[in-house]
Amino acid sequence: MVTILEKISYLNVPFFSDLSQIKIDFMATFKDLIPGNYYLIQEMENTSLELIFIPMATEKCILVEFQDDDQTLAWYRKKDEIYEIVEQLTEEQAIMYENLFYTDEDNEEDYFWGNEEEEEDNFWDDDDEDDDSDEKIIAINN
Repeated sequence: MVTILEKISYLNVPFFSDLSQIKIDFMATFKDLIPGNYYLIQEMENTSLELIFIPMATEKCILVEFQDDDQTLAWYRKKDEIYEIVEQLTEEQAIMYENLFYTDEDNEEDYFWGNEEEEEDNFWDDDDEDDDSDEKIIAINN
């Protein structure tokens, strides 16, 4: 009977007695990302890093919000591969990032919908404000 070690030496395949020398690369998938967190990822080889936020996940898919100028939303299958998850932002780093866009004086409603006071001032159309003229309504009876 031939042992495995004898087969490896017969094939001239180097045998590593120290397993720490063996490097096995596994591609990350979107399944590895946890909703509610920010990540720096490299989606494909030779592309730039992207900051993403994971707002939600379903059983088979995950929603990704790219933190670019448009804050693009995209759905991915959990099994879709990512070239590299560089790092997950800590809670402190996420707060620092969000504070780049929000100040204590801002509130979320003003940021997305505009200031309500400004809307009240512009409620009436400019043409409607000049309707104080003494126009007469004449009834025509036939």
